Amino acid sequence: MISEKSVKIAAKKCGADLVGIASAERFKDYPGDKRPENLLPGAKSVIVVGVRVLPDTIKPNLLLSALHHITLNMYHNQIAYDIGRLLDDQGYSAVVIPHRIGNFDPELRKSGDYMNIYPKLFGISTRHAAVEAGLGIFGKSRLLITPRFGPRQRVAAVITNAELKPDRKITEKEAQELCPPSCQACIRTCPGKALSNEGIAWEKCNEVIKPQNSMYGYSSCSQCMIVCPTGRKI
Repeated sequence: MISEKSVKIAAKKCGADLVGIASAERFKDYPGDKRPENLLPGAKSVIVVGVRVLPDTIKPNLLLSALHHITLNMYHNQIAYDIGRLLDDQGYSAVVIPHRIGNFDPELRKSGDYMNIYPKLFGISTRHAAVEAGLGIFGKSRLLITPRFGPRQRVAAVITNAELKPDRKITEKEAQELCPPSCQACIRTCPGKALSNEGIAWEKCNEVIKPQNSMYGYSSCSQCMIVCPTGRKI
């Protein structure tokens, strides 16, 4: 019988900086196509693995930033696959939810409806899974913000029928410490003026990243990621 401890040890050995576990029950109020059991009948747990973004690598230019994010996506997708193999070896079912490596359809990358299409490509959002697994919260930028790295990480997920003890979710008080209501750093820096205290205007964000998707196969703006003070090294 596999345990949450052995899963986390294995993920860390594979290179994960972050590992969290959510019960499938936590997704019961999600739309039907966003629930783990939609991809794996009998799903009990969702394991989320993450790797850090190196902030100095995304600063110099957009191409380097894009390549760095693509590299990280391949890296943590491999970690998630290795956890899936571990579960499979133990007789459990596993469905790996990767983060994209870069969108290979040039027409989709240029589409004005890209931000509406992309979330539908996979069954569940790995960012939402990370929040349910207690790794972090959504910031004003709608990026995942964690205590250790702020918004500077990439995450993948594994759905399994193994019943693992879930991690506790971040409390409202902890959330306000991670993303203080008074902080306006990402709002001020957004080149598309897409962010506000009320949330994100995806169409404005898309106007900024659409040309980058066409050039690099990846949206590499990253300004909201760079300026966030949470998780920044001192």
